Amino acid sequence: MLLSLIIPLWVSSGCRADTDPLPDDFDLQGHRGAMGLKPENTIPGFLKAMDLGVTTIEFDLAVSRDLKAVISHEPWFRSDICLQPDGSRIRKFRERSYRIFEYDYEKIAQFDCGSLRHPDHPEQKTLSAPKPLMKDAILEMEAHARGQDRQPVRYNIELKTHKAWDESLTPAPDGFAKIVYDELQSLSDSLGNDLMDRVNIQSFDPRPLHAMREIDAGVPIAILTYKRGTVDDHLAYFDGLEPEIYSPNYGLLTPSHVERAHELGMTVLPWTVNTEADMKTMVSMGVDGLITDYPDRFISLYPDFAD
Repeated sequence: MLLSLIIPLWVSSGCRADTDPLPDDFDLQGHRGAMGLKPENTIPGFLKAMDLGVTTIEFDLAVSRDLKAVISHEPWFRSDICLQPDGSRIRKFRERSYRIFEYDYEKIAQFDCGSLRHPDHPEQKTLSAPKPLMKDAILEMEAHARGQDRQPVRYNIELKTHKAWDESLTPAPDGFAKIVYDELQSLSDSLGNDLMDRVNIQSFDPRPLHAMREIDAGVPIAILTYKRGTVDDHLAYFDGLEPEIYSPNYGLLTPSHVERAHELGMTVLPWTVNTEADMKTMVSMGVDGLITDYPDRFISLYPDFAD
């Protein structure tokens, strides 16, 4: 009789008793790898996220002077997470003068962007790491998946553009999109696998997304937004683009947003969802996935997800 009154912590569906069940194709995305646990946008961070069981790695791109796609959230070296090649600190007021677009990758690789802990992530384990080339990072992740005999991850790639940055901090959007597409296509050809079927491109800026559509309409597009408004308001901002993925800030997402996006045939993927409470709320709304700095927290809610 007593046993019948005990509510189990775990249920057979592989989720905690206080959580909604996940759809079979739920997409857990590691934000900049697993930046709450390892340095952002670094190969060790990406591999950590894979080991935790994410289905997609999310990362950002800048472009070097020698026109290579470099993984970086900003098109410069941040003073609070990067060290100069000689190990000295970058002064905050000068950080935007350290422009990735003004260095060849050989120079970029000499900066250490892993030894300083991110100020917003006290649990982050530091280690010396450069900003990697997109090509090198994807090759490492593809090899890691093969070595683990697991399904390869997908890649959610953000093009970091802004009108004020054109031709000074980044190439113009059409050139940026072509550099990224050509590198991805070359990688897919050399790997001889389905890489291009596992890639989507995202941005807050409509321009590189339209440019990517012009290059290859088969590449899925995600629109990012942090603005209040309806789904239709957000689509209007992107100038008639018909994206496959709707990716708003999680704090602005409501059930009506999810319903409308699904009516329009879009996948709903909120960012950046870091607490267990918010993860449960997003799942209860019916989102198709979520982006998080802490994949481990999601796995603690849904321990069978990574199996």
